[in-house]
Amino acid sequence: MRSHHRVAAVAASLALAGGGLLGLASPAAASASGLSCGTPRLLVGSAGHHGASVSCTGGAFTEFIDCYKPGYGTYRHFGNRAVSGGTSTTWCDKGADVTAVGVSPS
Repeated sequence: MRSHHRVAAVAASLALAGGGLLGLASPAAASASGLSCGTPRLLVGSAGHHGASVSCTGGAFTEFIDCYKPGYGTYRHFGNRAVSGGTSTTWCDKGADVTAVGVSPS
């Protein structure tokens, strides 16, 4: 998948707000848990693997990302637990793309 198609696919999937998912269009998305989170940052690692990071205030949280790998399918990875004002970062396996980003209070 070309990178601009991948970004469009991720943007479309992240535009859905609710259920703990963050939207790219709303920099301070708030959820029922009281978390206020910034826009997720999509990342590319030195080995070409993809990931995302997000910062939130209002309580401790853990980021999660859904990843898609051709020939394997979609799976979920969880990032580090962060406290209010911190950043949680999560990575997909090599050869996989980020399809959704969300947070869970923790």
